Amino acid sequence: MVQPYQGLTRKRRISSLIGMMRVRNSALMGIAVVASEWVALKGPASLVEEIAGFFVAFFLTAGVMITNDYFDREVDRINRPERPIPSGTVTGKQAIAFSAALFAVGIASSVIGPWMPIAFPLAFFSVIISLVYNAGLKKKGILGNAIVSFNVALPFIYGSIMVGRPGSLMNDLFFAYAFVANMAREVFKGIPDVTGDKSRGVRTLAVVHGTKIAGLVGFVLVALDVACSPLPYFMGVAGIGYLIPLTVGDLLLLHSSFAMAKRPEPRVVDKEKGEMLLGMGVIILAFLLSPL
Repeated sequence: MVQPYQGLTRKRRISSLIGMMRVRNSALMGIAVVASEWVALKGPASLVEEIAGFFVAFFLTAGVMITNDYFDREVDRINRPERPIPSGTVTGKQAIAFSAALFAVGIASSVIGPWMPIAFPLAFFSVIISLVYNAGLKKKGILGNAIVSFNVALPFIYGSIMVGRPGSLMNDLFFAYAFVANMAREVFKGIPDVTGDKSRGVRTLAVVHGTKIAGLVGFVLVALDVACSPLPYFMGVAGIGYLIPLTVGDLLLLHSSFAMAKRPEPRVVDKEKGEMLLGMGVIILAFLLSPL
């Protein structure tokens, strides 16, 4: 019979592991792949392809999030001591075992679809560079930010590959948009972690050049992205259905990034990151509606 304390501890551990998956972020990546399939086909994909595409992105992203927490455990003892591993709620071995299971489900899902010979190795490559990033390249600042941003933008072309429609211009343009937007988000995310990053020699823009420069660079990247975002409409690869939600999403990105650039402080960045993520979610909706 499980003792009440043991049962409570197990529930806390399971709850913490689920929290480490960053379900909202992982789901957003899964939705991005499904949207990519729809845009490439100019209509719905098969249910099997949609579920498989969602699973690949969701489970691989969740696995990466957990391994990121594992490799960041020493920094988190300084910056975020309340997180599951530093607090002792989850052990390092438990985190690695759970992430391995998530990776297995995600990679297995990549074998479904007509372009499996490309989709499977691309999913595997995504996992490998994520692990390499977490294990060491994170310390390289902008290079590390670029690896993360590549993986975040990958769903916008990955979905088109899964349904056998690689080379879609709209998908390619949106890959570039998502890459730059996430580069800005990664730059901003370095602001609250300056103390812990310095202790580990992580050379983020905020560590090397200061939080004010990091905030300014993040805002400039967002502003450039927003300025270029209507291009698919003017190039004739997106309809009016793209412009309306795009405008809302762009305004959310501009508002949150301006707030972080104006006051590059941990409290402000932690608050505005959520609005920035919401803006990116609305822009994914614009991408999905682009054929209209």
